[in-house]
Amino acid sequence: MDRENSWIELEEAYERLSCLLNTFGLMVLGLMQARDPYADGFNALLGCLTEADREVQRRLSDCQRTA
Repeated sequence: MDRENSWIELEEAYERLSCLLNTFGLMVLGLMQARDPYADGFNALLGCLTEADREVQRRLSDCQRTA
């Protein structure tokens, strides 16, 4: 597999993960609005996942600039 196809597949996989993260964020907002007792725990998890998402975005951008 050549490098260009690898990048395309990586971008597609990242987009799927990003969509799932957005969906999870909406779920957390709904739990918070409903005052669900698990909302705080899910919100903490969302914060960790969001930070990891930003890190992946930074690393991908770095790799694309050096490629």
